[in-house]
Amino acid sequence: MPQYVECKFRPSDRRAYTYRNDGDPVAAGDYVKVPDKSGEGWKRVQVVTIEVPEPNYPCKPVLGLADEPEQPTGLL
Repeated sequence: MPQYVECKFRPSDRRAYTYRNDGDPVAAGDYVKVPDKSGEGWKRVQVVTIEVPEPNYPCKPVLGLADEPEQPTGLL
């Protein structure tokens, strides 16, 4: 059974988007890959809500886990 999750592209975004995860379960705070607008690449988004009810419209799939963002290096 698929897992439906809400994701944000940036933490400051007000709107979250629902995606369908057919793979291993993900948790809030995980970063995942989702298809980009063209469908040829992917974008990195953060899962903000899990256990979302299945919506009445088709959802794009989660493509898998994405690496954590790199922390800036250098002098502060």
